[in-house]
Amino acid sequence: MGSLDSSEEVRHVLILGLGNPLLGDEGIGVQVAEELKGLELPDGVTVVEGGTAGLGLIGLMEGYQRVIIVDAVDMGHPPGRVVRFTPSEAQFKTTEAPLSLHQIGLGEVLALAKALEVAPAELAIIGIQPNRVEGGIGLSPEVEGVIPQIIRIILDELDAR
Repeated sequence: MGSLDSSEEVRHVLILGLGNPLLGDEGIGVQVAEELKGLELPDGVTVVEGGTAGLGLIGLMEGYQRVIIVDAVDMGHPPGRVVRFTPSEAQFKTTEAPLSLHQIGLGEVLALAKALEVAPAELAIIGIQPNRVEGGIGLSPEVEGVIPQIIRIILDELDAR
């Protein structure tokens, strides 16, 4: 009696690749999501290319126990540096005056998800220091070169549960 039927079952893990592939290294999250879709992942793991969904990310995350976000993050590190952190460890720069809903930053989205009580119980962000964020398709060699490392971090994260 206590178990949920399959239609109410909690979806387990969402891996969300964020970014805009038209802006150079800003597309790293989407590229990692594409690579992960080609791998055999454990049951209950969903991979989504979130693009630049802004507030739409709240709906994408809803219902998942764990969310792993992969995104280009300017942390002041050398290009290609990969850092795993949680929202509580991050200091998000909030946008002074967002020009559109798509430009609402990850910090605002996560704060709103928490306020609406739809934030996942566990959230990890895998940030990659970009080399260049400008018009143009394709990743810089420094960022493209760390894709295997990012995938290893994600697979380790999945195995740890």
